[in-house]
Amino acid sequence: MTEGEFIRFYKKRNNSKNLKVVKEKIDLFWNVLLKALEEDKKVIFKNWGAFEKREMKVRKVLVPTWEKAQYIKPKESIKFRAGKSFIEIANGDTDE
Repeated sequence: MTEGEFIRFYKKRNNSKNLKVVKEKIDLFWNVLLKALEEDKKVIFKNWGAFEKREMKVRKVLVPTWEKAQYIKPKESIKFRAGKSFIEIANGDTDE
């Protein structure tokens, strides 16, 4: 599902009439989540999952067209770990 499809789905589900307002609400959620990750490195939604900010280590990269191996700098990435209820919903194990 693309971002546009998700925005239209959210708009239809909540009977909203304005795509701009829906997009602002979704952007607000992601902005708050990213700000919380900056402060605490981990955000947990009960029974749904956890977002974690992890530091990736230096890696050695080999590309056949390069003469030598190069190293990628360490960076931070955001990982999502699904919770039990979210996995059940995704697998269709619930009665909903």
